[in-house]
Amino acid sequence: MKKWIDKAIKHYKYAEPMDLEESVKTFLYMYGLYTQKEDLRKNIKTVRLSLYGLPSSTHIKAKNLLFQGDENCWKYFERTAVFWTYGHSNGDWVENIRGPLEYALYVERKDLIEQLFDYLLSILTNEQNLSDKYFKKQKIYASTQLVHFLIEKWLGYSPVKDLILNYGSGYGIYQRIIDNWEDLSQIENSYWDELCEYHLKGIGLQRGEKWENEEFLHSGMIPMELINLQKVRRHLGLDVPQIKNELFSTNMAKVPNIPTGYSEEVDVMFQTVSLTIQNRRKYTIEEVTELIKGKYGSDTQFIF
Repeated sequence: MKKWIDKAIKHYKYAEPMDLEESVKTFLYMYGLYTQKEDLRKNIKTVRLSLYGLPSSTHIKAKNLLFQGDENCWKYFERTAVFWTYGHSNGDWVENIRGPLEYALYVERKDLIEQLFDYLLSILTNEQNLSDKYFKKQKIYASTQLVHFLIEKWLGYSPVKDLILNYGSGYGIYQRIIDNWEDLSQIENSYWDELCEYHLKGIGLQRGEKWENEEFLHSGMIPMELINLQKVRRHLGLDVPQIKNELFSTNMAKVPNIPTGYSEEVDVMFQTVSLTIQNRRKYTIEEVTELIKGKYGSDTQFIF
């Protein structure tokens, strides 16, 4: 286990500081791609796509700060959920929405989950998709089925969980959780160790790009599916498995602080995109920061 943990830390460079200037440059580049004159005139909503391809401003920054013990990390986990929800492309694959959903549950954003439900319903009930052989045979990770199960338990409803079970191969390694949901206390510790090892072997540390080795690329070393499991059971007043695996002794298994301190209202990148869509014109970072100051005060702490 330690070998896999050390390998993950080295591979993903969790100990390295993040370059704020470089993050802003990447955003401005993406923003520029989606704010050409033709986009502003005819395709204004595509501007939101500039929120998606920003790893150093979202999930990578969040993970590095978490590993380094910086409590500001939680803001960036919530930002990731927001950016991935608003910025995802309109593809017709269930797996594309797994990342935003898992992060939204992780930071407890019901509103984002409901937006993603709407999108999933639109593709899962689309007649053209339903008759498409590739859509019908699409692969679904077992952990994707698990997050839909957990969301249904957390919210008390899900309009998509049963529809998604029609695809893929079910709950796989997580079937014991489903079968023993009312009482997990009888499950032996070795099962939780197995799940931790399964997670670490699914974050792309092996050579080559194989689908089965990339199940957890979006969460990296964070055992997010297991933290969400604990979160949901705690919320429901059920027994919570105490996972003693070495992975859970690292910072990466910390439970998020809710509220995280994040707000879209003072997020300069989010507001730049939002204002552009509202007013069909490009904005500079300086313009947006001044507008936020005018609304919330000159001592406002921006999120970049």
